[in-house]
Amino acid sequence: MRRHPRPYVAFDLDDVLANLRDHLMVVLNRETGRDIHWRQWDRYELSGVYDLSIEQILHLVLEHGVLEAATLEPLAGAAVAASRAAGYRVAVVTARGWHPRGEALTRAWLHGYGLEVDALHLVRTFHGKAAALEALGEVAHFVDDHVGHLYPALDLPRVQAVHLLDRPWNQHDRQLHRLHGLGQFIELLASPGSGPRLGQPG
Repeated sequence: MRRHPRPYVAFDLDDVLANLRDHLMVVLNRETGRDIHWRQWDRYELSGVYDLSIEQILHLVLEHGVLEAATLEPLAGAAVAASRAAGYRVAVVTARGWHPRGEALTRAWLHGYGLEVDALHLVRTFHGKAAALEALGEVAHFVDDHVGHLYPALDLPRVQAVHLLDRPWNQHDRQLHRLHGLGQFIELLASPGSGPRLGQPG
């Protein structure tokens, strides 16, 4: 009898598994002469916060090695391990496709922090993540901090659940299931009925 492949848990990377915001805040404040803490970032696109174009922000991220300097988010390793323990494969789906070395440095970063993933998809800025999620097949859980990636995922028949990781820039949303930290996701995985629903592990 043919076994179904194990479903995925798909994580966004920046400000979900990786803490990008602390280093990015330092760079943007230094370059603009502002003193704005990331807790005051009330929107995902920071152009309106710092009066910089998206191109200028991406240039600063590239010039100052912001992606490389990102640190591990608390409980990120535990969330990946809990996903595997619950019987899932693990994917990272990130909007780092704009970076000329995005895939290589992301793989190096994941390896450096001991995060073992089964799939890595980089999408370009503003291109959305729906196609990457569809390419994974069955996705039991998708965790992101950007509502613009989560709502399209709700329409994908093979994505079972989406979760918004609580951040200052997504407080306007009142509809999506909100996680107040990765610890809540680990608890969700441990709850009855949260395991794979598509047959035995493949």
